[in-house]
Amino acid sequence: AVGINTPAERAYADAALRRRLLETLMDAGVRIEDPRTTYIEPGVEIGSGTLIHPFCVIRAGVRIGRGCEVGPFAHLREGTILADGAEIGDFVETKKASLGRHSKAKHLAYLGDVTIGRDVNIGAGTIVANYDGKAKHHTLVKDGAFVGSGTVLVAPVTVGRGATTGAGAVVTRGNHVPDGAVVV
Repeated sequence: AVGINTPAERAYADAALRRRLLETLMDAGVRIEDPRTTYIEPGVEIGSGTLIHPFCVIRAGVRIGRGCEVGPFAHLREGTILADGAEIGDFVETKKASLGRHSKAKHLAYLGDVTIGRDVNIGAGTIVANYDGKAKHHTLVKDGAFVGSGTVLVAPVTVGRGATTGAGAVVTRGNHVPDGAVVV
């Protein structure tokens, strides 16, 4: 037991609890490359065989499947769900984002209020523009889609099964990409 009377004492107590949480996850088969630089809150579920790279922040309410890869420098916020084998790379932020099996967003992306199917590639610099200044809207990216680097998906929008967006594409609100289509 420790007393917490100052902000510094609280920080030390928080660090001890986080260390215990990381040890529990590692004992369950989660590989955390650098526990000193990894911040995982209580209320996170992570499947065995998942690799967490350094400098990740994973907030309460996140569920990560088996055999996933996260980071480095990823920020997973509440409501994020990664199915088995999904990959979130460096400088990717997610919020209320669901990635299907073996889908990946490897570099510099913001994925908010989005459902991403299986075997989808989200290119570097992709942004889901989910907020219109008044409300947040949902985006759907179906199985097998390829979202090119620098794409902006202005919600609400759907990218169809097996569809492709070219690098730098802007898919505007309500202009859905049909299955198998290519838009640039």
